[in-house]
Amino acid sequence: MRLLRAELRKLDRPLLYGVTFASALFCVLLAVTGASNARQGAQEAVPIPSCATMGVQEGPPCTAAQKRMRVRITVLRMRHLAIATHTAAQLNPAAAGAETAGLMASLPGVLALSLLAGGHIGGEWSGRTLKSVLTACGHRWRVLAAKLVSLWLAGAALIGACWAALAVAGPVLVRAYRLPDPHETVAEAVRWSGAQAGRALLVLAVFSAVSLLAAVVTRSTIGTTATTAGTFIVMLALAALPGTGRWTPATWVQGWMGFAAGQGSITALPDNFWSRFITAGGAEPGRLFGLTGLAATFLACATVAVVLFRSADVT
Repeated sequence: MRLLRAELRKLDRPLLYGVTFASALFCVLLAVTGASNARQGAQEAVPIPSCATMGVQEGPPCTAAQKRMRVRITVLRMRHLAIATHTAAQLNPAAAGAETAGLMASLPGVLALSLLAGGHIGGEWSGRTLKSVLTACGHRWRVLAAKLVSLWLAGAALIGACWAALAVAGPVLVRAYRLPDPHETVAEAVRWSGAQAGRALLVLAVFSAVSLLAAVVTRSTIGTTATTAGTFIVMLALAALPGTGRWTPATWVQGWMGFAAGQGSITALPDNFWSRFITAGGAEPGRLFGLTGLAATFLACATVAVVLFRSADVT
């Protein structure tokens, strides 16, 4: 606990506050854009035309082609209204936790944690302070464990900060853009947010383990940040390949979090920046499959980091 408290005190610096502010601002700006798009789509929902407005007099019934046109327009209108209603549900203060959890468990979370890991873990080598840390505690695995847990706690704090920001901004945006009432109970919203936030904590632990291994291998601030971010970008690229997609951590994150694959179109308010890079095809991975893969990834990265760090020459 002493080591963990020391690592948490090291995190108490402008880097953490800057990343937290940038993450919360990103979530709010994304919500503003999503609410605006949802309102615009609802306003532009084409009214269902009558046969008279489609070139038919009052007497004769609609032709088959005109009926099909009316059905297509009806479906389009219902889709716009459904998107607006779903966006309002995402901006509910209680349900905003699910939105922020999905964002932090995808690329925004990767970038935020890679920046924190670069300064918090990789910076020990760049700043040449690691030797003094090991002098105070000779158990190297404990040093790595404290850094891993402190980085994970920082990721959890990012979810909380972004959730708080959306909880304040969400009702304002719903009222300002006059989005429809989703008729969602508080209990339903809290259960969904709690479930997604809990799942995101495991994903953040995997992100932290990959960052820890990147720091041990590269031994620099820039190397840790670039390697962590680059690793997950490569994983997303591999996940799009039919042969290897199912066996990459990117797909395991998708299965564990429940992100739908192949979301190529831009929705009013996306709940993640992960599944858009994974093409749909075949059976989507289940939560158990994703949990198993993520747990294996976490253990593998943490073990390799400890093994390499034990034999590393720290000067």
